[in-house]
Amino acid sequence: MTQLQQDIPDAAIFMALVHGQLIAPQRKAIGVRELSRKIGMPYETVRRHAQVLVQGGKCVSSRGGLAVPLSVLKSRAITRFMRSIYVNAVRLLVDLTRIGVVAFPSASRPPSSGRLTKEQTVIAVGGLGLLLVGMRLMRDYWAGDLMKGLVYTAIWTANVKHVANTSLATSSTVLADTQRQPVSVGAVSRSLRLPYETVRRHAETLVREGICVRAERQGLLVLATTHERTEAGAVTGYHLVMEFLGELRRAGVTV
Repeated sequence: MTQLQQDIPDAAIFMALVHGQLIAPQRKAIGVRELSRKIGMPYETVRRHAQVLVQGGKCVSSRGGLAVPLSVLKSRAITRFMRSIYVNAVRLLVDLTRIGVVAFPSASRPPSSGRLTKEQTVIAVGGLGLLLVGMRLMRDYWAGDLMKGLVYTAIWTANVKHVANTSLATSSTVLADTQRQPVSVGAVSRSLRLPYETVRRHAETLVREGICVRAERQGLLVLATTHERTEAGAVTGYHLVMEFLGELRRAGVTV
């Protein structure tokens, strides 16, 4: 997200515009109310941040709403961004292949440079759509505080990253606290490409609310009991991924 815009709301709105035009190239513009629903952000917030994007030349405003100019849509920045989305979507597909959910062919590996092929573009657009829906649901779950949700997610994923490609990752139970590794605020800040102070402030809120704990000077931990309380969120995530896979199959991608 921060590859496009450092400000998270700006980036979310811009991503929604790019996604809308990629799935429906014939559309001239997307209304602010539609964008508001798509990313789960209040209308007035979207309108205010959209003005920043217009002033920065990232999109243009018309009677029908907002649109990303073709020159921007085909720019190197968007090409790099979509390649990055593709790379991460492929990582998801490879992980799902490893645990037997899909059978993603190894020939569809990420490109080193250049524009995406037709199939790679389908995967990238599908991945961008998955990201947008996930962001909207995360915002809803955290009472509108997307940043808090991002920091929480970055902490717990870092806690279990060391077992992601091991047999422990295929366990049907939540990883025990003794097998989790703490992560520092600095590491979370770097992984999210967000200012240290922003991450620290949200991490402190999570600690005060008992959502994560400090492992003395080693860093932050999200305990297994917290995951057990949020099982419904994991189920929702599962359904999102299944919808993503269905979208790829309907588009002719072998997964």
